Amino acid sequence: MKINPPMLLQISRSYIKLVKADNLQRCFGRHFSNTETPTTNSIVDASLAVPISASSMESDNSKKKATDSTWVSKIVLYSFWQSSCSWRVRFALNLKGLSYEYRAVNLGKGEQFTSEFDKLNPLHYVPVLVDGDVVISDSYAILLYLEEKYHQRPLLPVEPQLRALNLQAASIVSSNMQPLHMLSVLRYMEERVGPEEKQLWAKFHIQKGFGALEKLLTGSAGKYATGDEVYMADVFLAPQIAVATKRFNIDMSEFPTLRTIYDSCEALPEFQASLPERQPDAPP
Repeated sequence: MKINPPMLLQISRSYIKLVKADNLQRCFGRHFSNTETPTTNSIVDASLAVPISASSMESDNSKKKATDSTWVSKIVLYSFWQSSCSWRVRFALNLKGLSYEYRAVNLGKGEQFTSEFDKLNPLHYVPVLVDGDVVISDSYAILLYLEEKYHQRPLLPVEPQLRALNLQAASIVSSNMQPLHMLSVLRYMEERVGPEEKQLWAKFHIQKGFGALEKLLTGSAGKYATGDEVYMADVFLAPQIAVATKRFNIDMSEFPTLRTIYDSCEALPEFQASLPERQPDAPP
């Protein structure tokens, strides 16, 4: 049989897809098996900001496969509904209009310590994002990856100074604030010094970070952190502010710039869809 060039190209592409799928299965075992049932799964259509059924997603994906040879497997997000780090990624995925499969990891029950999850992230933290054969287990790295690969709705501005300002604000939240009041740290603090000192510790570091961010962003902020467009700084700030006010009773009247940023984000449907209480593993 004579094989023409278009047919040869199609065969090559199909072979590459099969090899990638096989390599992923070999690397991560049953964790990625289609026959395994995770604790709580949901397919989220971020462009619509609402969950859709797995069957309708599969049907839609089948159509894409048939018409688009560049189709790749759907994004999977391992998340916990109360995790502010996971919240950032959900917000970013929604802003970029990227549909994804939500796989719940119950931190309260210790599901992050299973051997399957250890293969994804040996630090045993969420979020973890899987995109084809790419596995990323840090929210900051995940957002940079999404920005590099998926160019729709950019999360970083073109102008170098504003770009650096967004990265700096995001880094303050992810490196100097959230790690100091994460669940495992607060549990450790409570065991060593008691519940009252635990709260004081968390509030001190949150207020210190907010004070720095208020000064940093006052000159650049509009509706959002660096003007009137949503960027990476806002994606990190909004969940952090929500956690600070609801969980640690931080008074945001001391930080009027940050409060305006949060109010603007809160009005976005993409943010509303990312709220903890709207996730499939949130308690009823």
